[in-house]
Amino acid sequence: MNGMERLKKTLRSEGELKSSDLLRWLQDIAGEDATRRGGGQAVLLSHGCTWVLVKNRLAISRWPQPGEELTLITWPMKGRFALYPRCFELCDAAGETIIRVESIWAIMDVESRTMLRGEERGIELEGVEEGRLRPQRRLAMPEGGEVFTVTPTAEQIDGNGHMNNAAYFDAVEPMLPAEFQGKHPCLISVDYEHEIPAGCSAEVRVVREGESCFFEGSMEGKVCFRLLEQFPV
Repeated sequence: MNGMERLKKTLRSEGELKSSDLLRWLQDIAGEDATRRGGGQAVLLSHGCTWVLVKNRLAISRWPQPGEELTLITWPMKGRFALYPRCFELCDAAGETIIRVESIWAIMDVESRTMLRGEERGIELEGVEEGRLRPQRRLAMPEGGEVFTVTPTAEQIDGNGHMNNAAYFDAVEPMLPAEFQGKHPCLISVDYEHEIPAGCSAEVRVVREGESCFFEGSMEGKVCFRLLEQFPV
């Protein structure tokens, strides 16, 4: 690990943990870890760029209970083709991993909104680990479904001027079929393809297949995101 230990944080949800709450935990610890490794948001902004999330895959063996003490662990792996993999584990008090996460991040130029390699701006993360994530293909969206509209609120827009990655889950939650309302997923998969800027709206197509619910958001003919939530039988 090149002399740098994985970052660990003790967390506790006072109430029922939502998917969006979990995603915010992930982005917060990712930012903290990037900062201590020399590639935090302040450093990126000083070089005219910023972190953006590209993919998230969450394998959930069980959902955290309200008030349960948890340990969240994260570590980055070596970047490849301008993409930066990062892993997370959420563990219970007994040390059992209840959620495993594989994510891919990218560095975006704040003016051109295009991706670039950090080395182009003199940015390198220290202490990254060897290894590669499993191949993460784009989600395949089924045909049909219902169509809804999403317009981000001011609170859902982050410092990059677009809809925050965690806010997508709050936005699509009311679109879930009645049978899934109030249930916790056993698998979450998201592809973030194009940003939804402040003041813009996206059409979201929702398709149920068995115990899975697919969401595809599009704006001006471009797919902005694809999201899958799978629920236990």
